Amino acid sequence: MKSNLNKIILYFVTIFFFSSCHTLEHKNIFLDTVKENQKQEIITIEEKDTQSKSKKIENKKSSNKDEMAPIKVPNQKQKVKTIALIKKINIPKTKKIDLDVFKNWSEKKLTKKMGQSDFIKEEGKLKNYQYYFSSCFLDIFLLKEINGYRVNYIQTRSTKLYGKIETQKCLKEISKKLN
Repeated sequence: MKSNLNKIILYFVTIFFFSSCHTLEHKNIFLDTVKENQKQEIITIEEKDTQSKSKKIENKKSSNKDEMAPIKVPNQKQKVKTIALIKKINIPKTKKIDLDVFKNWSEKKLTKKMGQSDFIKEEGKLKNYQYYFSSCFLDIFLLKEINGYRVNYIQTRSTKLYGKIETQKCLKEISKKLN
């Protein structure tokens, strides 16, 4: 019973909102035609009344000449023209970076260029440096060699679980960190 009542109310409200005029600039076509028809009917009725009244007035010959006060109709406001301002902004050009640049870097060179990582994980011969950016995570995997650790594999991933990675934004942030 409640669901039927709710449906009826919902239908009534949607019909009410769709039939109403929702902006000041918009003129409802349907109401204008109805108003024009009503004006025509009123004019014809008023003409008949005025003709019959004029005959009565001529017969009575009254000297009262009452005039109605003039009514000023408000003018529509003019539309304001808007113009978009053009600003010249100097955007520094950043070089597009390829992630293969990191390959075979030593651990010292990596920390010198990229700075200290946000998270380091070490398991046996493998070391994982993780850098956190606003659009992605950068994982750099280092393998232990005789001289020390060397970069072996690079991977980017989304900040959200099962999310899509925005590659261009991610690469821009990485290149900013490098420069």
